[in-house]
Amino acid sequence: MVRAVDPNDRYEVMGAAVGGALLGALAGRVLRSTTLGAVVGLVHGVVAGRRRVYDWSNRRGRAAFALDHTWALPTTAAGLVVLGLTWVRERITGVSPGYEPSLSERQNRMVHRDGFVLRRGFAVTIGTVINGAAGRDGVLTERRRKLVTDHEDVHVWQQRLFGPLYPIAYISWFIGGVVVSLVRRAVSRNDRPLSTEIDRYAYYRNPFEWHAYTCDTNWPPHGVEPESVWAGRFPTSEWIPRALRESAGNPEAPR
Repeated sequence: MVRAVDPNDRYEVMGAAVGGALLGALAGRVLRSTTLGAVVGLVHGVVAGRRRVYDWSNRRGRAAFALDHTWALPTTAAGLVVLGLTWVRERITGVSPGYEPSLSERQNRMVHRDGFVLRRGFAVTIGTVINGAAGRDGVLTERRRKLVTDHEDVHVWQQRLFGPLYPIAYISWFIGGVVVSLVRRAVSRNDRPLSTEIDRYAYYRNPFEWHAYTCDTNWPPHGVEPESVWAGRFPTSEWIPRALRESAGNPEAPR
């Protein structure tokens, strides 16, 4: 799952491990779990160092490292759990998650073509880990690459900036959307599949997804009924913080 260490990279691995452990320990003190914070920071630092994830040459990369091991440490830990489960699955089934260096090295994230996803065809981002970058057919097209750089990377930075509040807000909205869908189904009894209603209120109208799709210049999402989502683009459509995206362009295919 993790590539062999080049001798020239050992200092980076050591630095990322020690730095991650120290920052993690500081963050852990807030939750009165210094040791756990240090362990999470150490492990993530080792993996990130071996994969040459962070771009140390600019402020964006250094800020990403600092945030991942402090304010966003809970989501970083969740990402490590996903990596661990992926590693176990690979050992049991022999199916590789398909780590993609071209979208990961010096880009402050870890991208896999496959791996654990919640829904086929939809990528999922947990902490610094992005799974499901390839399409349903397993091919990593230019459009899917753009999905990573312009949509999923936004989720990585959302988690860095919102820290432990991100999973609380995202999951709360999703649960609320499911409840709204169930109530509307009970009251109106329309012909739409329940899954479509849940997508409409729990997923596409989620502010975090709305923002990410807007940054991907893909709003309303390709193939989604306009009336199923917010009428306009996210308010930052004219000014998208550079820390939250890498590039912009027009989508060529559905997500």
